[in-house]
Amino acid sequence: MTERLIDGLAALAPRYEAFLLDQFGVLHDGTSVYPGVLPCLEALKEAGKRVVILSNSGTLQQPNRERLARLGIPEDLYEDFVTSGEVARAYLAASPYELRTVSTAPAPLRCLPLGRLMGGESERAILAGLAVAEAASVEDADFLMVASFGQEPPPRDAFDAVLAVARQRHLTLVCANPDVRGVSPNGLIHAPGALAADYAAAGGKVVHIGKPHPLIYRHVLQKIAPVSAGRVLAVGDSLSHDIAGAQRSGIASALVIEGIHKEELGDPADGEAFESRLAALERQHHARPDFVLRHLAW
Repeated sequence: MTERLIDGLAALAPRYEAFLLDQFGVLHDGTSVYPGVLPCLEALKEAGKRVVILSNSGTLQQPNRERLARLGIPEDLYEDFVTSGEVARAYLAASPYELRTVSTAPAPLRCLPLGRLMGGESERAILAGLAVAEAASVEDADFLMVASFGQEPPPRDAFDAVLAVARQRHLTLVCANPDVRGVSPNGLIHAPGALAADYAAAGGKVVHIGKPHPLIYRHVLQKIAPVSAGRVLAVGDSLSHDIAGAQRSGIASALVIEGIHKEELGDPADGEAFESRLAALERQHHARPDFVLRHLAW
């Protein structure tokens, strides 16, 4: 049994002032809150800890808050909800010059929201009220953006034709959800990060906003100041996103093993076999959690 395996956060509470909790795979699976989550959140609140939900959701904060409320997690059990979508909105609000391809300053940037092509509205919500116009086609766009596929993602090749033209035009893809895989009630699904990875592998330029990339951590650390990174614990189920991102930002981390890596890791009761599987995944993802949890619990 790994020496890092702990039963819950109670043992760690004295060490940390703030807890950054992932959403999917840690709090819920999209339809149901996991057992132990509510008592844990209540105990963290009782202990006076600062709790922030830190999610690679490409949607804005409010829809995520509403989802948690519908699932039975009230807003008074956490201080803030930081999403990749919110941080992407802050990034685009500055009209970054490096995204310009067609328009020239001071004309608005022109964005092709990929989710719109599949009937989604997440990208439009991020752009609402910003000095960014919606392009009618990839030929008219300065850049592209992908934010959310929801619980029923399109086929992996759904955007191939559009992305081929985008690469020819050297357009940047802004990815507001770097997750490659997501947790759903029906198992693992591919997420926007998979599309961004395909685009980058084919030679396209990508701006990633979300875990494990630094912008979202700078954003959340500013929000919880003056708490230092060394007094923060991030809890997540993805080695390549939650754990790697925390590690790069000087934040301690705890891996929930009954999330996205559940099938790969198996049962900690397997002893050395579990240790070997965990070590292999850590090498693969270049990330090592400080602690390991079966699931979020107090």
